[in-house]
Amino acid sequence: MTAKPDTRLDKVSLLEILVTFLRIGAASFSLAALGEAKKLLVQQKKWFSDEDYLQGVALSQLIPGAPAFSLMTYLGYRLRGFWGAMISACSYMLPAFLLMVLLTHLYQIYGDLDLLSNLFTGLGALVVGLVVNTVLGLWQSGVKSRQNLLLAVMGFALIYFAKLNIYWILLSATLLSITFIILARYSSWWKNCMAAERGIKQQQRFTPQPINWQKQFITVGWVTALTAGALVLFCQNEVYMNLGKSFSSIGGLVFGSGYAMLPFFQEASVDRFAWITSREFTVALALALVTPGPITKIVTFVGYKAAGLPGALVATTAMYLPSFCVLNLTTDLYRRAGQVTAVRMLIKGVVAAFIGTLWAVVIRLTTDILVDIPTVIFALAAFAVQRYTRIDTLWIIIAGAVLSLIVFNVL
Repeated sequence: MTAKPDTRLDKVSLLEILVTFLRIGAASFSLAALGEAKKLLVQQKKWFSDEDYLQGVALSQLIPGAPAFSLMTYLGYRLRGFWGAMISACSYMLPAFLLMVLLTHLYQIYGDLDLLSNLFTGLGALVVGLVVNTVLGLWQSGVKSRQNLLLAVMGFALIYFAKLNIYWILLSATLLSITFIILARYSSWWKNCMAAERGIKQQQRFTPQPINWQKQFITVGWVTALTAGALVLFCQNEVYMNLGKSFSSIGGLVFGSGYAMLPFFQEASVDRFAWITSREFTVALALALVTPGPITKIVTFVGYKAAGLPGALVATTAMYLPSFCVLNLTTDLYRRAGQVTAVRMLIKGVVAAFIGTLWAVVIRLTTDILVDIPTVIFALAAFAVQRYTRIDTLWIIIAGAVLSLIVFNVL
């Protein structure tokens, strides 16, 4: 069977991409972004299949930077190339950036965290429910065979019990997936097991689609121009330069979730350059948790404290620019490789291991945030409403924020 190129994606307008990813960015907290994007792009708009989407999830784990941001960039590139990636990435981050700037400014003026603390209590519990629903959805899509179940359990065990970092998990998942592929090729018993689980008699054969080299060269030109523009911005003064070097290094070299990057943020922001104090770093983390978007937007707070609104823009740009550029340069090559059966199986294995690691995040969030009956009720309500009703996630977040301010102020 030969894979046919999906021509539907070329018909998606840039305006529709902007509105869709703006909606995702406004309603997505932490890992819940993965579920919100899947609901909109796979289930409602049907721009991607489950497998296409999970390939994006896999690539977002294979490169450094914030995985949720990387996934949105990948999906935008799939839709409309470089400008699709630019619009999807900026639209996804815009609500987070604006809210972080606003709340940082208000904190700088008033310095009162009582209201913020009450808001975080309820929204934090809400996020737990949304994240659990997201992980369950990903599990249903990405862990469909006994082989992938084994990889998912392995991913969870390595990160939760062995405390290994993402490098070892990716390496282990890759080696185990390669082992399964070899067994499928040379062992008739194993091959029959895998075929039975997929409900087919033999593995499908895919012919890789040719790469559009003209499009690739144009993308290289845009990426070069964007990088040059960012460097000019960073070189305006010493503070911008230090913000740019520090956060682009973290965004370009550190793998894993935003939580894995927190020690690096603290070392640069508090210890090395003293842009903020240790207490302000705690405030920044709290703000990052109660606003939509990835937790890595903590750099917006740091940049604003260091050099006002321009500093916030410099820090945020530096944080996300490396992964943005890498994704634009590699997505077409990655997609071509992903059309080969063995590579597709390898990607599915990596995705399964990653989904397993998410349960460790769920356990951590649950033990840290669900500390009493009201927070448990908030989490269960958010999970049930999102999973069993058609109410939009944005309305769940708004209602949860209002109820949080009411309930936890009374308590």
